[in-house]
Amino acid sequence: MKVMSTVLGAGFSALSLVALSACSITAPEPLEDATLGCMISAPAGFDDHSAGALTLAETELARSAGLFSATSSQRVSNSATTSAALKRMSDQDCALTTVLGPGGADELGAHARSNPDDIFLGVASGHKDFPDNVLSIDFDLVPPAFIAGYIAATASETGEVGALVSQGFPQAEEILSAFDAGVDLYNDEADDDVDGVKSHRESAVDGRTVADTRDEGRAFFESAHDSDVDVLVPFGSAAAMGVVTAATDTLQSLRIQEPEEDGDEERVLPKIIWYGASGAFSDTIIATIEPNIRRGLRSMFAEWPQSKNPDEVPEASKKDPVDMGGFLVTDRHYKGTIDNGGVGIAAEDGFLSRVSDAGRSITDLRERIKSGDIDPDKS
Repeated sequence: MKVMSTVLGAGFSALSLVALSACSITAPEPLEDATLGCMISAPAGFDDHSAGALTLAETELARSAGLFSATSSQRVSNSATTSAALKRMSDQDCALTTVLGPGGADELGAHARSNPDDIFLGVASGHKDFPDNVLSIDFDLVPPAFIAGYIAATASETGEVGALVSQGFPQAEEILSAFDAGVDLYNDEADDDVDGVKSHRESAVDGRTVADTRDEGRAFFESAHDSDVDVLVPFGSAAAMGVVTAATDTLQSLRIQEPEEDGDEERVLPKIIWYGASGAFSDTIIATIEPNIRRGLRSMFAEWPQSKNPDEVPEASKKDPVDMGGFLVTDRHYKGTIDNGGVGIAAEDGFLSRVSDAGRSITDLRERIKSGDIDPDKS
């Protein structure tokens, strides 16, 4: 493992020597090698309430448990800054460098090939052709997207729902198709006297794929909201944050808006099904699809801090750990699914839990998918 030179403790050692008697001099204890955990995220950084935030929290947990002596994080905006950040972190002798999202995957692969003695981790990158010194954590989001489509249709008050993906997001076309299929299943199973729910821009994959920026996410929300879409499911980083920020602003505006004089019609509030960390940070979020990054890391690294929460404890690996760059690695690649507990979906407190009984619907759909009664990949 690469190590960093350090001067921590020099002042303490000097004070200790002053206190020693002239006839009793003892050499100070050597300092332990530093192990630096480094992270690179683009474009929303580590405040994205999604994979970036979850990975940062987990790496800090590993630091507090002693697996790392320190952590370093860098937000980047494009491929050039990603490559530059990778170079800087190599110069810092990072023990493990993590790159989040598909935006920096190509740069990660190229840099790892040029530095075969270092170890890297790609989170939610979607790449399958990394060199051997890159570990990877990815998630199958097709079944959760199917469930999200069904739940969005259940929760909609306008009969219009929508989903979007950021450019480069893994499984983008499959996610949108699964979302539409979930809406279709809701319509098939709804009572005959219930109007069918429509999926916004269902026929156009390109029309639901946006650049991964906050402005593009906000613009998509505003266009969808103008088309009476009241439930949106964004998959991405910065674009997803743009959607939820715009939805939150709209929600606040509607709540303080004066009612129409000639009607008592209740305002329809925007609702979001979120991909990432628990949705308590926004009142617009009615359900959350959560990638279980903690479970993935614990299945890959034998020494990663464990948990008493059964949802975060991976199945015992059938492989013996292998030393990679000073880490005991049991599995080089992890793919989280609904079946293995790597992806969860749950209703948040609020609209869904009060009105639509979505928790029961989510459980029912998850079991139907696990049993093979429903196949989102073929819907």
